[in-house]
Amino acid sequence: MLHIIDKNLIVEGGKLKIKSVINSTVVTEDNRKIGKVYDVFGDVKRPYAGIKVFSRLKEEELKKLLHKKLYVLG
Repeated sequence: MLHIIDKNLIVEGGKLKIKSVINSTVVTEDNRKIGKVYDVFGDVKRPYAGIKVFSRLKEEELKKLLHKKLYVLG
């Protein structure tokens, strides 16, 4: 995860396929659900994803995720 902006996250997308990830659930390494993908943007070879965070998560919890891997369930 790269950035937190108003309870939304911006992450490097790796090998995302746009059509298959929009509205997909995003989880942490320990399989905790944190939000859903709402947008994929940037270079096709190195896309970024915007994640809408579930409202129950506090900003302190999100800060702990900086520079951690997140996974898209498909």
